[in-house]
Amino acid sequence: MNQRKAKQVKKLSEEFVITWLKTMLIEEEQKKVNVANFKNYLPEDTHFFSNGKLMVSAYTPRWFAKRIKKVLKRKDINDIIYSDVM
Repeated sequence: MNQRKAKQVKKLSEEFVITWLKTMLIEEEQKKVNVANFKNYLPEDTHFFSNGKLMVSAYTPRWFAKRIKKVLKRKDINDIIYSDVM
Protein backbone atom coordinates (compact mmCIF):
# COMPACT_ATOMS: atom_id res chain seq x y z
CA MET A 1 0.00 0.00 0.00
CA ASN A 2 1.42 3.34 -0.97
CA GLN A 3 1.44 6.41 1.25
CA ARG A 4 -1.48 8.09 -0.51
CA LYS A 5 -3.75 5.11 0.01
CA ALA A 6 -2.60 4.72 3.63
CA LYS A 7 -3.62 8.32 4.32
CA GLN A 8 -7.02 7.69 2.75
CA VAL A 9 -7.50 4.58 4.90
CA LYS A 10 -6.56 6.51 8.04
CA LYS A 11 -8.96 9.34 7.22
CA LEU A 12 -11.78 6.92 6.42
CA SER A 13 -11.19 4.96 9.62
CA GLU A 14 -11.46 8.18 11.67
CA GLU A 15 -14.74 9.01 9.91
CA PHE A 16 -16.08 5.54 10.74
CA VAL A 17 -15.07 5.91 14.40
CA ILE A 18 -16.96 9.20 14.55
CA THR A 19 -19.99 7.58 12.90
CA TRP A 20 -19.89 4.72 15.39
CA LEU A 21 -19.48 7.11 18.34
CA LYS A 22 -22.48 9.13 17.26
CA THR A 23 -24.65 6.01 17.34
CA MET A 24 -23.67 5.49 20.98
CA LEU A 25 -24.23 9.06 22.24
CA ILE A 26 -27.30 11.17 22.90
CA GLU A 27 -28.14 13.97 20.46
CA GLU A 28 -26.57 16.79 22.49
CA GLU A 29 -23.29 14.90 22.73
CA GLN A 30 -23.39 13.87 19.05
CA LYS A 31 -23.16 17.50 18.00
CA LYS A 32 -19.97 17.93 20.03
CA VAL A 33 -18.07 15.05 18.39
CA ASN A 34 -15.81 15.98 15.46
CA VAL A 35 -12.46 15.01 13.95
CA ALA A 36 -10.53 17.23 16.34
CA ASN A 37 -11.89 15.77 19.59
CA PHE A 38 -13.20 12.26 18.92
CA LYS A 39 -10.22 10.69 20.71
CA ASN A 40 -11.44 12.19 23.98
CA TYR A 41 -14.46 9.89 23.80
CA LEU A 42 -12.41 6.71 23.27
CA PRO A 43 -10.71 4.70 26.03
CA GLU A 44 -6.97 5.13 26.42
CA ASP A 45 -6.28 1.40 26.07
CA THR A 46 -6.01 0.61 22.37
CA HIS A 47 -4.85 -2.98 22.84
CA PHE A 48 -5.62 -5.87 25.17
CA PHE A 49 -3.84 -9.08 26.07
CA SER A 50 -5.75 -12.31 25.43
CA ASN A 51 -4.68 -15.93 24.93
CA GLY A 52 -1.01 -15.01 24.97
CA LYS A 53 -1.43 -12.35 22.25
CA LEU A 54 -1.65 -8.60 22.19
CA MET A 55 -4.75 -7.68 20.20
CA VAL A 56 -6.31 -4.46 18.92
CA SER A 57 -9.36 -3.28 20.85
CA ALA A 58 -12.61 -3.06 18.92
CA TYR A 59 -13.96 0.20 17.50
CA THR A 60 -10.68 2.08 17.56
CA PRO A 61 -9.27 3.84 14.48
CA ARG A 62 -6.73 1.06 14.02
CA TRP A 63 -9.45 -1.61 14.24
CA PHE A 64 -11.46 0.16 11.55
CA ALA A 65 -8.32 0.56 9.41
CA LYS A 66 -7.68 -3.18 9.54
CA ARG A 67 -11.25 -3.88 8.45
CA ILE A 68 -11.05 -1.29 5.66
CA LYS A 69 -7.89 -2.96 4.35
CA LYS A 70 -9.75 -6.29 4.16
CA VAL A 71 -12.59 -4.69 2.19
CA LEU A 72 -10.08 -2.93 -0.08
CA LYS A 73 -9.28 -6.26 -1.69
CA ARG A 74 -12.83 -6.31 -3.12
CA LYS A 75 -13.72 -2.61 -3.51
CA ASP A 76 -12.22 0.74 -4.33
CA ILE A 77 -11.57 3.01 -1.34
CA ASN A 78 -14.07 5.58 -2.60
CA ASP A 79 -16.84 2.95 -2.68
CA ILE A 80 -16.40 1.69 0.89
CA ILE A 81 -19.22 2.63 3.26
CA TYR A 82 -19.70 2.12 6.99
CA SER A 83 -21.90 -0.95 6.57
CA ASP A 84 -19.19 -2.71 4.52
CA VAL A 85 -16.84 -2.58 7.49
CA MET A 86 -19.40 -3.59 10.08
